Amino acid sequence: MNFADRLIEKITNTSHIVVGIDPNFNLMPTILIPEPDNSIAITNALFNFSKIVIDSSYDLIPAVKFQSAYFEQFGTLGITALSKSIEYAKNKNLLVILDAKRGDIGSTSLAYAKAYLEGKTTLKNGLTITSDITVDCMTINPFLGEDSLQPFVESAINFNKGIFILVKTSNPGFKLIQDKVVDGKNISQYLAELVNNYSKHSLGKNGYSSIGAVVGATFPSEGNNLRKLMPNAIILAPGVGSQGGTIEKFLINFGREIKGVIIPISRAITYTSDLTISLEKYQTIIRKNVENFVSNLEQMKNAEK
Repeated sequence: MNFADRLIEKITNTSHIVVGIDPNFNLMPTILIPEPDNSIAITNALFNFSKIVIDSSYDLIPAVKFQSAYFEQFGTLGITALSKSIEYAKNKNLLVILDAKRGDIGSTSLAYAKAYLEGKTTLKNGLTITSDITVDCMTINPFLGEDSLQPFVESAINFNKGIFILVKTSNPGFKLIQDKVVDGKNISQYLAELVNNYSKHSLGKNGYSSIGAVVGATFPSEGNNLRKLMPNAIILAPGVGSQGGTIEKFLINFGREIKGVIIPISRAITYTSDLTISLEKYQTIIRKNVENFVSNLEQMKNAEK
């Protein structure tokens, strides 16, 4: 089934909220942090964090989003934890998004696509190697141009996976490049048109494409305009929570018609100021945070009608 159709089906049965898994040991409850003389325990600690977050929220959400850098910083120990976490999320019937922002020359992008989307690489002697970090969808950096995007687009279409191309990011420094105006349009608008060119050729039954876009929920004035340039793209809208975005700003961006939009929230859901709490209480807090975001979004949507 087309990735967009799978995602829309899950959104319909759960919510638009996606829980981000960004394991930062400086923000975790103390009970999850490994002892100073036991670096190997990093793998278990990272996986346990993922497991707790997933167990606390899997029935309320359509997907989880792993920030790959938080795992990669620990080398093979972190990659092993990421692999285990991806498998665990899939076993909970969640779609898995990898926030890796990959993008390189064509042959390198193809290697990334094989690792994360296709899930296997076949050598010229016939040997096939399977990847254990395959996900349903990943974020893509378009800076190198169309030849860097094409391998990801083809893999997404051929293997029923999805990609989110960066169009308007939620970080404070976006203006340096994304707001630059060339021939009357800013870079984000050019990128939105690029996404639309890809997305209109890979539509699912719901009218949405496996080729989506990242559009920050922190810019009410431009989000809706970008949506109009790529009406068939699923939108990943980061920035709600710790980056200053709110559900209210999000609805100003996209209005009530948010069927094809998901909102990833990480720190505002998965972290607490009390680092001494028990695991049981920590799970309760995570679940309550998810429930609050889901409820607030539904209430504000209905209030606008």
